[in-house]
Amino acid sequence: MPAETPRRLVAPARPSVYAPSGMRLDETDLKLLRVLQEGAREPIKTLAERIALSHNGTLHRLNRLEDSGAILRYMADIDEGIFGTWPFYWVQIALTQYGRANRSRLEAAINAAPEITQASELVGVFDLKLRVALQKPAEWTQLQAQLDPSADLIQTAHLHPIGRVIKQVSPHPLFIQDTA
Repeated sequence: MPAETPRRLVAPARPSVYAPSGMRLDETDLKLLRVLQEGAREPIKTLAERIALSHNGTLHRLNRLEDSGAILRYMADIDEGIFGTWPFYWVQIALTQYGRANRSRLEAAINAAPEITQASELVGVFDLKLRVALQKPAEWTQLQAQLDPSADLIQTAHLHPIGRVIKQVSPHPLFIQDTA
């Protein structure tokens, strides 16, 4: 019986990527975004060298990416260990039927709560997943009452303390497929 030839994995073609404005992002835009994800404090000169573009061309692309909504903001990535007395919790929330129909009321309260550092809409058993900083788990009850004062939006909430962050930041896989 002849030996099988090993199959080589071939990376799929990169799909087209668009900014929120609808502007199509080309390979140079994607390279620039990847470099910015690695460290957004690089001087324009260094960014230009890393993506093989002129200083003015890089500056023009940065402005265009900001204007298109592809770049929302520049932030510092802070070691969360400094917040030792304020641990983070994941909170999975299932909404009531009324809560699903009136989601905007809850979302406004979530956006106004400084303890909530991330909120995502889910598909499945739970409707929302929140990342919340609390000094102690019992504070969730107070925060839930702030988010849903009439207690008609949230059906259940499951609080999970975050023990250790294993991976914090990674470029999107489309940024890893470098064509250069």
